[in-house]
Amino acid sequence: MKALFQSLVSDTRTLLLWVVLIILGYFVVLIPVDQKVKSLNRPLEEAWQRLGAAINTNRLGATLDIQHMNQMATDMESQFTQFTDAEAELISRVLLSETDQAKISQPFQLVEFDNALVTLGEQLRREAGVKKVTLEAGVYDGLPHHDVTISEPRLLWADLAFSRYILTLAIECQPVQIFDFQTLDRAVDPEVVSRDHHRLHPSRFRIRMQGTMDAVHRFLRALPLRGSEAEAVGLPVPYWEKPALFVEGILIKKAVAQPSDLVELQLVINGFIYQKPMEDSNGAP
Repeated sequence: MKALFQSLVSDTRTLLLWVVLIILGYFVVLIPVDQKVKSLNRPLEEAWQRLGAAINTNRLGATLDIQHMNQMATDMESQFTQFTDAEAELISRVLLSETDQAKISQPFQLVEFDNALVTLGEQLRREAGVKKVTLEAGVYDGLPHHDVTISEPRLLWADLAFSRYILTLAIECQPVQIFDFQTLDRAVDPEVVSRDHHRLHPSRFRIRMQGTMDAVHRFLRALPLRGSEAEAVGLPVPYWEKPALFVEGILIKKAVAQPSDLVELQLVINGFIYQKPMEDSNGAP
């Protein structure tokens, strides 16, 4: 009987100990955890309350629900993706070849530029001879040249690249004669030059040539196309990486005192490159 009483007392003490431990665990562990969870949920609950109030006070609130809002978010993400794709497409249309872009991003070396200018003149003279196109002296004189008044001489590489693209394409289209080519002053439009540290740099040129209407038509069609685009429609592709060029002004007139199938074309052409200004030694543009 005594042993049974001692066993009951022992079991009662164990049970009481467990009850005490459970109560302590509730107050020491569970209650703080519950309060922590509530504190973490509070910003979300307040946000939902603000959202509900905004919907209720908005005149269009009755037509909105969470599904519509999720769809709006999805549509906005889709629009942003389309915008970034369009931006990338625009940049690709005004990028020069990797070689030319690299020269623009480096400090300008006058000797290197003059050598490239001489090489281009020889190349044009050779290609014109093959295609039986007459190049007047004004074509060579109108190529871009260095001048002490130029504030960013490294951008002459862009002018030289555009000159190469324009004149090579013109020769490929086989006009009878190219009278004149001029590198025009850059008229920088503040609306064209973008903010931050990226910008579009414009180059402007004038070309005057004489040829058949078919040759003039091929040149005008190929001018705004890049290599893959021109090839797709069967037009000359002297440079696969040629960027798109844009016509600012055009004049076509009948050639006077010449065979009836010849016309004279005068054209003002714009080209743009996408580039970042060079940084100074302190890292500032």
